[in-house]
Amino acid sequence: MEKRKIDPIKLGAIISYIALGVNIITGLIYTPWMVDKIGQSNYGLYTLATSLIAIFMLDFGLGSAVSRFVSKYRAEGNTEAINNIVGIIYKLYFIIDIVIAIVLVVVYFFIDLIYVKLTPAEIEQFKTLYLIVAGFNIISFPFSPLNGILNAFEKFIPLKLCDLVSKILTVAFVVIALNFSSNVALVVFANAASNIVIIFIKLITVKTAVPIKVNFRASGSSLYKTLFSFTMWTTIISIMQRFTHSFAPSVLGMTASSIEIAIYAPAVTLEGYFYLFATAVNGLFLPKVSRYIADKKEENILQLMIKVGKYQIVFLGMIFVGFVSLGQEFMTLWMGPEYARTYYCAIIIFIPTLISATQQIANTTLIAKKLIKYQAICMIITGMTGLAISYVLSMYIGAMGVCVGTAITSIANMIYMNIVYKSKAQINVFEFYKKTYLRAIPCYAITIILGLIVSSLIEVSGWIGIIIKGIVVVSIFAVVFFVIYISNKEKKEIFSKIKSKLKKG
Repeated sequence: MEKRKIDPIKLGAIISYIALGVNIITGLIYTPWMVDKIGQSNYGLYTLATSLIAIFMLDFGLGSAVSRFVSKYRAEGNTEAINNIVGIIYKLYFIIDIVIAIVLVVVYFFIDLIYVKLTPAEIEQFKTLYLIVAGFNIISFPFSPLNGILNAFEKFIPLKLCDLVSKILTVAFVVIALNFSSNVALVVFANAASNIVIIFIKLITVKTAVPIKVNFRASGSSLYKTLFSFTMWTTIISIMQRFTHSFAPSVLGMTASSIEIAIYAPAVTLEGYFYLFATAVNGLFLPKVSRYIADKKEENILQLMIKVGKYQIVFLGMIFVGFVSLGQEFMTLWMGPEYARTYYCAIIIFIPTLISATQQIANTTLIAKKLIKYQAICMIITGMTGLAISYVLSMYIGAMGVCVGTAITSIANMIYMNIVYKSKAQINVFEFYKKTYLRAIPCYAITIILGLIVSSLIEVSGWIGIIIKGIVVVSIFAVVFFVIYISNKEKKEIFSKIKSKLKKG
């Protein structure tokens, strides 16, 4: 009997969710322990250091370019073009790395003038963290194309396994470091060390499992013109994305305090997990979308978008409803009563993510069709506006103000992008919303109301209480969505698959 071939997309998605599960579980356990070890103020400085460096570590769209062009040339069967474009991108990464290193050195000497709300002691501690994070990023930056190469060649399994191992190594190194000393610098160094190990593994994987021979001698004005026409817009997108979550701690360092940064950090961490649940699946579809376009089968894109979108509306919606119902109690148990405001910060930035994350297939289509200039133009306007709003509001309501500014930016950007999906990418967004969101909204409303009632009626406290309430809320969510959201046709398909599995079993 012939062996069934494993679908790399499905297995890659499963590994991604396992990695996220490990990340979340370990985060729940070790993050409050780490904060307790290093202190709330140092936790804020740690967040500030990593976010500040992220602002400058722009890849100028080259990361997206690797995936986009390699996927395109693979679909066309043009091996020489793949070797040439990757060679050029590698060279550009090295040049950019040198420029970034110079910029980071200059910024170091102006740290005390930028973060006027930090105390002199915090400034000195921050400078140490800055040097460690900056040093690691300068070393690792030239290896950034590895992810794009693995993704374009559909090596989803080793790529996602690297993500899983990275989570485990990071936690292990941090725990070992903090058992020796409570110095926050060790936390930063442990993170850097684990990431260097992963880079080494990815490098070996590319060399042994990917049929590519990088041509470092590749040149030619046509190649550079093709590359820069794409990366010019992705560069703008990369820059403007830094004006949301990555730049927010710096805004709070200018207008508020390290404590407000610490309040903001767990909200962004939770939102990051939330968003990664979506991108764990969506990030695997660029090669497929590229093939649809190359084979003139673009009508399949909408169906793929609806299929993935419906799945994520249910999956991400379950997480969102659970957090709204139980998040206040969860934050107090997880991080302590001083982080109660983080609950409201998280909800504010969850809402636009819930909607936009389900539309990543449409965004992938823009990349494949080289239409991302429209996204870049939108992000310039909304990003600058959002930064201004965040800056002003943070002076009055701290971390909450930054979250409100971020949410306004995301919603405005999302509205504009839906117009672009319809008019430029020829995606019927009205059909998408009709097939995905129309029945989802009342389901969310019903489940949140019932979830809040359940949370108040069940008087069991602590983590046991959270688990019991969580099971009840998820059960309510499952029943409501199955009855209202799932169509009769889909119900028949589900029952048919269950019967088929039972017969085989």
